[in-house]
Amino acid sequence: MRFWFYLSALFCLMSCTEDASQNANNVELTQSKYSQNFDSLQIDHSPNWKPATAEDLGPYSEGGAFFRGQNIESPKALRGTYRLDKFFQIEIYTRESRPLIFDYLDIISDPENIDNKVLKIATPKHTDAVILRPSNALPESYKISFRVGYINYGDESELNGYDIGNETAEPWVEDVKAYKHNGFYWLAIVDNEPQPHNNIWMHHHRKFVIDSWNRGNFRNTINVIALDGRSETNETFGKSFISFDGKEFSRQDALPSARYQKNHWYEVSFVRTPVHYSFEIKGKFEKKVSERLSGSINTFKECVYHYNQKPNELNSGCVNNTGVTFNGKNYPSWPLKSGYPDFFVIGDPHINYYEGSVLIDDIHVEVY
Repeated sequence: MRFWFYLSALFCLMSCTEDASQNANNVELTQSKYSQNFDSLQIDHSPNWKPATAEDLGPYSEGGAFFRGQNIESPKALRGTYRLDKFFQIEIYTRESRPLIFDYLDIISDPENIDNKVLKIATPKHTDAVILRPSNALPESYKISFRVGYINYGDESELNGYDIGNETAEPWVEDVKAYKHNGFYWLAIVDNEPQPHNNIWMHHHRKFVIDSWNRGNFRNTINVIALDGRSETNETFGKSFISFDGKEFSRQDALPSARYQKNHWYEVSFVRTPVHYSFEIKGKFEKKVSERLSGSINTFKECVYHYNQKPNELNSGCVNNTGVTFNGKNYPSWPLKSGYPDFFVIGDPHINYYEGSVLIDDIHVEVY
């Protein structure tokens, strides 16, 4: 009975704000666990490439009010969806006019076990983006687990993993050297149906993030952050961070939780209940005795941004009706009676940052 109760919650993602996904309708989940180990998969066709039109999917999307007000036009690009199975799919964005699927997606042998097959995600240019995501919104309580490793997003050189050293974040962020920042999302929980977007869109839709953000003196870092729903909204960066410093969560900047080693696998898990986010990462960290990093945060008490899938989960103390206004239209930050679906993102979601590749294996989603 409890299992079917949680399934029914999948269809109750109502009263979302206008910029929340209107296409997050779930098909009925008929299993309690969804798995993909990539052993029986082959990348044997190209997606149906379509023009990447600048749609208005909220103020920070490519066709949204924030960028229209600056007269910013999107460059010509293509989008494609590659479905791995009924539950998992890949979204690709590229400015290449004739893209080859194997530049972005491949099934290869595990570097540590030739008999094991793994998924390789790659973004050869910083204007490419590739993400692994669920086809539908996630349920009320769930666990995600997977392996990620052999990370090639950023290095210790001046180019930081980029090709040339003149790459910029334009047109969405002007006069910024993109190559100063490289990384990828180990896992992000977002409040809207995920697609590759400009980095500003992503910053305004994150609930919880495990990522690598290689810049300046911070290289090969693992950052674990929840977004602070009580904080003011920065136009470029969104909500402020509640960072995990390796021991606990606190309201501070994105200090690294640990540093990863490139040629290793890491086991990652994330659990969502209506009032808690919990995570665990196991593997070899630089300069750490422990090979386990874990923590938990009470989303209800800490007002983790848009944690509530349904209005009845919302802590009234988190409500923020002010939001931002563009061209006379107000976009409230976190209104009363609002709810926000959960989706996960793994990979490089930014269409104006990040260049490299990463391996993924043995992904499981358990429904509680």
